Amino acid sequence: MRSSHDETEATQSRDVIVIGGGPAGSTAATILARHGYDVAVYEALEFPRVHVGESLIPACNRVLERLGVTEAMSRLGCPEKFGVRFYTERGAGRPFYFSEASDPALHSTWQVRRSEFDTMLLDTAREAGATIHVRTPVRELLVTPGAGGDRQADRIDGIVAIRPDGSHERVRARVVLDASGQRGVVTKHFGVRDHVAGLENAAVWAHFSGVRLDEGKDAGSTLIYRVDRTTWLWLIPLPDDVSIGVVTPMRSLTEYGRDPATILAAAIDACSAIGDRLDAVERVSPVRVSKDFSYRARREGGTGWALIGDALGFMDPVYSSGLFLALRSAELAADAVHERLSARHEGDGAIDMHGFGAAYHEAFEQFLVIVRAFYSPDFHFGDFAREGERRKGLVDLFTGDVMSEQALRVAGEIRERCKLPSRRAS
Repeated sequence: MRSSHDETEATQSRDVIVIGGGPAGSTAATILARHGYDVAVYEALEFPRVHVGESLIPACNRVLERLGVTEAMSRLGCPEKFGVRFYTERGAGRPFYFSEASDPALHSTWQVRRSEFDTMLLDTAREAGATIHVRTPVRELLVTPGAGGDRQADRIDGIVAIRPDGSHERVRARVVLDASGQRGVVTKHFGVRDHVAGLENAAVWAHFSGVRLDEGKDAGSTLIYRVDRTTWLWLIPLPDDVSIGVVTPMRSLTEYGRDPATILAAAIDACSAIGDRLDAVERVSPVRVSKDFSYRARREGGTGWALIGDALGFMDPVYSSGLFLALRSAELAADAVHERLSARHEGDGAIDMHGFGAAYHEAFEQFLVIVRAFYSPDFHFGDFAREGERRKGLVDLFTGDVMSEQALRVAGEIRERCKLPSRRAS
């Protein structure tokens, strides 16, 4: 997916191109369009579309408030989420309420149906002034080769997209933001993606009606059930039904003849702790699979380009960190683009996006600690943090307030207790 830009001049020019219209792409587009930049989003699919990752954490609220969409969350009928409850294999359940966190503003968030949530965010970008192209995948990048043929020094000058009618659209920009998710258009060009060792998992999920949920403030809580030390189930309440999924080692995809419905049913049957919650359920969606999703990029940006959202990294769904990291990376990138574009003359070319993601990488590292601890055979969060400042620090991590004093201290204790590798070991 490489095209030297001097073959023919691009037919259009923008300030910013965003590849992908998911939450990260929409967020960056909204922020930059509101600053007055000429922003175009190129999304391969039609919206609305189905996507996994239906649970927010409270730190997402800060970005959603900045976008001005928090009232829309209520209009979408999103269940309010006040906490998360973890169940052991034996059925013992322990709730963690966000109200226990250090920051009282992070006491709740929402569960979302991604087809509606993502469409709402994309519409917000459109209303902010971004040009939105759906069913218009990016086919290749416009590239100025690096000195001496060093691909890592390539400059990204724009994209070639395929319109719905099959014709090609060549567009130059001062910066290209890759929000193309696992596809990672720019990520793959530079070959900077590393898999996170030890997290070779797959997720299999579907939506169900008739699930028996808890009442009161627990009605919208995420429920996490351990099946064994490597496999667990989620139950996420949605506006009209419940998302149920299993996260299991990749090898499980072959144990049942690769049939996703069988894999999900087998995990549910193996989970005695789930009790009678599913006695009257009916599946109301296809069973879907996601795999190869634990990875991170070694670089977040360069000359004319930056990675955001799942194109930059994803680790594991157990703490619902994916949407937070997507929104936060988009916000950081958009702010860096604005700062760097506004510091240069109108006619200047591509901007340098090296180094914008320090806060993102700090957050990723903090979440990675508690993800690895979750899969550690001799570690149990309920035993580790029953009360006091240690529990407060753990809840800070669950809310996404990962750089609080308590969160930093607790993450350090967990890393030491579980003998986890230090910083940036993938």
